[in-house]
Amino acid sequence: MADKAKKKRVGPITFFRQVRAEGNKVTWTSRQETIQATIFVVIMSILIALFLFFADFVINLVVKAITGL
Repeated sequence: MADKAKKKRVGPITFFRQVRAEGNKVTWTSRQETIQATIFVVIMSILIALFLFFADFVINLVVKAITGL
């Protein structure tokens, strides 16, 4: 079997310090970019919901016409 690398265990305080240090290295998006992305997602979600609604409506009409209900 492959040799497993030994992992050094760290305490919770050291762990959270490392997490904070890594968080500071992250390049965060600007407020404007976040707002634009959110608006885009909301609009696309609404468009997809409308498409699915109308597709379901048309399929329902076709099935009713075929079955004569």
